[in-house]
Amino acid sequence: MDVTLLWPWVLPVVLVVGIALVVVGLVLPRRRRDRGLPVAHVDRMTGLAAFRGALLRYRLWIAGALVASIAGLAVAGTVASRPSGVHANQEDDYKRDIVLCLDVSGSMVDVDAEILGVYQQIAAELDGERVGMRIFDASSVMAFPLTSDYDYIQEQLGRYVRALNGTLGPDEQFNYLAGTASGLGASLVGDGLASCVLDFADLEASDRPRSIILATDNVVNGQQIYSLPQAGQLAVDNEVRVYAINPFDFGGDQYSQELRETAEGTGGAYFALDFAQTVPQIVDRVNAIEAGYIETPPQIQVVDRPGALPLVVLVLVAGVCLIAWRVRL
Repeated sequence: MDVTLLWPWVLPVVLVVGIALVVVGLVLPRRRRDRGLPVAHVDRMTGLAAFRGALLRYRLWIAGALVASIAGLAVAGTVASRPSGVHANQEDDYKRDIVLCLDVSGSMVDVDAEILGVYQQIAAELDGERVGMRIFDASSVMAFPLTSDYDYIQEQLGRYVRALNGTLGPDEQFNYLAGTASGLGASLVGDGLASCVLDFADLEASDRPRSIILATDNVVNGQQIYSLPQAGQLAVDNEVRVYAINPFDFGGDQYSQELRETAEGTGGAYFALDFAQTVPQIVDRVNAIEAGYIETPPQIQVVDRPGALPLVVLVLVAGVCLIAWRVRL
């Protein structure tokens, strides 16, 4: 891995300041010595072999201390410049996408709050899946896009529950039906389901398994662009499983039968609204689907990589201290 200096300007600053201090440290003692008293016949002492040997050793020790000090400054300056490398952390993942698809027409308004409670429980049972929600009547509106932020998911579902129950706080301004009455008719289930299918990003490219949890009574009033079977085929073409919840299953009526056939035709399932059983059954079926392989974008991090340089600084400092102690002897 390539290592670069994150703050390269620090190194020359440390060297210049450090060398200046070393020079000052060498010059000042010399000036103090120049102010000493003259001594006669010093040449007799300096001519001795023992003196010349001692002086040579002294100069070698000083030279060694000087070299070690400059080397220590260079290494310390390099450490202070933050040698760094770029680390790319690739985290592969296996997850699913789920769209909650809710009919908010007049015939469903009395049970939608209960169904949203089912949605809240389903979301609480999932782990890491992306969840989004779309509501529909004569037209459809995205309530919130696919996200794995479960706090946000629960917050949005709770807001819809409060709106349906009439318990919104005084500071909450929220018309949950806004945008759902733009078409001709009501409870256009086929169009609503088709819109939910198209909410999945990268339908052709994504390997994430995709599921829709559709809550509706399938009582259509008006002209649809997609019939329910056509919307079911759109789901099949895009490998989307539909799990349908019908709060008004009257046992074999045509609406319930069409909804069951469409859901099961996608590889999904059909449920009457039974709060105790619907949640675990849907969660178990969703979790039973093999999660898709997701190659997430790499997380790029700049990591300090000083290596053994701090240890080298400590060794050089210890060496300078040892030389200073030896010279004083």
